[in-house]
Amino acid sequence: MKSCPTIAKRSAAVGTIVWLVTLLLTTSDSEQAELVHKVVFWAVLVIVPLGLSVVGDERGPALYKLIVFAQPVAALITVASFFFEKGVLSAALASTWLILNILIALLGLVRLTGRGFHRLEELSVDAGLLYLPVAGAWLVIYRLGVQPVDFGEMIVLLTAVHFHFAGFATPIIAGMSGRVLARRDYPRKVFGVSVFGIVVAMPLVAAGITFSPWIGFAGALLLTVGLVMLAVLTFGWVAPSITAPLWRALLLIGAISSCAAMVLACLYAYSLATHTLIITIPGMAMTHGLLNAFGFVTCSLLVWSQRVVDFRQ
Repeated sequence: MKSCPTIAKRSAAVGTIVWLVTLLLTTSDSEQAELVHKVVFWAVLVIVPLGLSVVGDERGPALYKLIVFAQPVAALITVASFFFEKGVLSAALASTWLILNILIALLGLVRLTGRGFHRLEELSVDAGLLYLPVAGAWLVIYRLGVQPVDFGEMIVLLTAVHFHFAGFATPIIAGMSGRVLARRDYPRKVFGVSVFGIVVAMPLVAAGITFSPWIGFAGALLLTVGLVMLAVLTFGWVAPSITAPLWRALLLIGAISSCAAMVLACLYAYSLATHTLIITIPGMAMTHGLLNAFGFVTCSLLVWSQRVVDFRQ
């Protein structure tokens, strides 16, 4: 029988095929919403199983195995929810994803309690697992068709997207880099600043959406610092540990993409805080969103899913 990480990778591969099929289908009358829907589909069908494949191994707990086997079912049901009108039925279907996300967060909690508050790279991975239910909750709210605190439906949808990629995947990517760095002589404070920026920025960005755009701007700046520090470590210490040119190149592409995406994110957050039109939501979706989703997160997780470094040595 194949190991759970291998099954998760195969789920991501099949999910890629399913995602390509969804490109031929229409789920919204709005071109902007249609684009973001496709990014959501990529997250549930490909990004989450790739993330799961790098987190655990064949010696993982039974909960990890349950999650790996349940993920493709929950993902397909969630994608199907987008082909129904917003309401109770659509939200009920999307709730399968929230339930899976809660199980993933429970896995993060099990890892954390079993290991304790040490090994910064593993704490970063735990944070990614624990943040994921936020994405699932906002996705259910979006499919229900309600707009809490007078949020527009696009803000609700983009919040779900944000916590899939920045909340779940980014801390895991940082943690995987940390596993490599743990075996090398590197500036430890830089990695500490990186993880702090990535993990702490998540609630700040959420608070910025709810309370004040200036808090959101601070969160965007903090996340930018974290990702720039991670990019520096990737170029200087992590990428040289990978001997295969293709995987090393993809990791570097991911690092560059993250920095470019965060420049746009800071410009957008600043425009909200100052009420100055610098970049629009559709512009963010086409630039920051695609750079982050496909340039940074996908390239990085694809590299780490290949087990290019044997962490058991």
